[in-house]
Amino acid sequence: MRLALVLVLSVLVAGCKKKDDAAAPPPAASSVASPVTAPGASAKHRREDRPEGAVPAKVELAVSIGGEKKTWHAADLAKVPMSKGTANDGEDRETWSLREIARTLVGPNAKVVAVVGDKRAAIDAAAWSDPRRVPVLHTTRRGALKFRYTDAAGVWGDSEVSDVTGLEIAP
Repeated sequence: MRLALVLVLSVLVAGCKKKDDAAAPPPAASSVASPVTAPGASAKHRREDRPEGAVPAKVELAVSIGGEKKTWHAADLAKVPMSKGTANDGEDRETWSLREIARTLVGPNAKVVAVVGDKRAAIDAAAWSDPRRVPVLHTTRRGALKFRYTDAAGVWGDSEVSDVTGLEIAP
């Protein structure tokens, strides 16, 4: 009888110990600071420290509109509606349709004919009008701008121009 009582008590003690282990407090937080993220954004998908929907402050685009030179800054791009963009690594990116940039900042018939950065990429009339491809600018992790096309579903194609610094626009 004593042996049975000892076995029962051993089982109960072992069971209680496992419950206590499960309820143990989590390990102490690391002393390494976590990246600052925008409200509602996860650190996994948001490494920048700027708020969601903000235009990077260092934006400066040399724009030629029918030969007239202008400089656009973050405040100019902030006037253009953004769309959601997701980089190939899953991070969110601020993304603007070049069609929407031209329409909003220049006029309804304006067309971007070239994007300038680490190289110059011309946009011909067929590419500009193709509803299956959308020419876009998007922010990079470094806060620079990059040009590429997306398909109609928003899936990104290969990068065309990195470190975009200018646009050539036909009014």
